[in-house]
Order: sequence, then structure tokens, then C-alpha cells
Amino acid sequence: MRGGGVGTTGGPGPGWYPDPSGRQPLRWFDGGRWTAHVIDVRQQPQVDPLPDHPVTPPVPPGPPPQVSIAPAPAPGQPPARVPVGSLVVRCLALGGVAVLLVLGFLVLPYAGVDGFPRDFTYAPVRYPDLGVWLAAYDTKMGGWGRAYSKGLGALIALVVWAAVVGTALLVALVPRYRSREPWWTVPVFVLAVAALFGAMVASPGNGTVALRSAAGYFTVLAAHALLVVACPLTHKRRRRPR
Repeated sequence: MRGGGVGTTGGPGPGWYPDPSGRQPLRWFDGGRWTAHVIDVRQQPQVDPLPDHPVTPPVPPGPPPQVSIAPAPAPGQPPARVPVGSLVVRCLALGGVAVLLVLGFLVLPYAGVDGFPRDFTYAPVRYPDLGVWLAAYDTKMGGWGRAYSKGLGALIALVVWAAVVGTALLVALVPRYRSREPWWTVPVFVLAVAALFGAMVASPGNGTVALRSAAGYFTVLAAHALLVVACPLTHKRRRRPR
């Protein structure tokens, strides 16, 4: 929180100081008198007029007060606005991702399988049935591909989707995150990218002639790519007043 500086007359300058009345954590001093502008215990700007009796000015400058709450704008400055446009776009993207994941994992054929005899007539198989098929046939698919096709893929997609949803909502709606996103948006972005490449490595057609990718698999890939787009990584900084 920004404290006051030295005023033009040598006294304390305008700034946020501990409320001398004890009613609120901080009160705005305009350089000549205490005002009704305060920061309450919820770290929100409020208007709370002082009692009629006089109150002494703050202690002249020294180190700014160390108050562990989020910065607040000076009186007259508009509060940080909720980025409605960005939030709407991200919510639409995440809704689209949810639909694509349901289609890819549960509705559309995830792969085409070529059983015995190997005549290259690929039968469509949905994701929930692919693990059973892999257990019955030797497809030469690697361990990661088998695990992904037996349920791990859907679990990873759900976890990454939930992480992006939570991150996007917190960044958009919590005031302290509106000016600069927290550090953990970067790991969430990396997680979404890793999920996309993990799905590519676990392609049903990777390393075997008995499988080939179908519409459901490509739908899942599109969903992961859209998750990457929905990750909040703008990191906009605001200049602090001197």
C-alpha cells in the first residue's frame, strides 16, 4: 500500500495512512485534512466520514506504513474494472472445450481398429471401449498410449479444463489479479500445452498398423488446443504513482 510523502509545506503529503479514529484500517489524507475515503477490512474502498471532533494529522514522513493489503486507488480514481469481454470470450471457449471433450471421448468414434484377420477394414470404436480392445489384441502401442487410451486421457483433460476454468475466473473476478495475473497462470498454461502434446504422442495410430485415429481423437486434440487459447497469460502491469 502506498503511504504518503512530503507535502509542499513540509508536512505529510497526500496518501493512505492508518485511520486515526481506529474505525477503519486506512484513511486518505489529502495533505491538509483527513477525508471520508477509507479502505475497509475487506480491502475495498468505502466512504466513512469522521466524527465531528478534530483529529490530529498523521506523523510526518518516514518509511511508508507496511500494510499487508492490496493496493487501492486514490479517491476519485475508478476501481479496476472486470474485463467483461475477455471473461466472456474465455467462458465461451471453455464451454466449447467441454462440448468437444464430451463428443471426443464419449460420442464420436475415437479410433478405427483392425481386428483379425488383418484386412485393413477398420471398425469404429469409441474411447470407453478402446481400452478393452487394446487388452485383447497386440497393437504394439507403447505404455503411454495404452494408459492414455484406457482412461488416463479423459482424466487429464478434465483436470486441465478445471484448472483453466479456476484460473480464468480468479484472474477476471478477484481485484488483486486484475492488474497482473499471478505466477501460477504460467504452470496452468504449460499444463494445457503438455496435455495437448501428450494426446498427440498417444495417438491411436502411433506405432501400430492395427489402429488409426478417428473423428473423436481429432476432436479431443481441438479441445486441448482451445484450452491453450483460453489460458490467461496477458500479465498487464499498471504504473504505480510516485
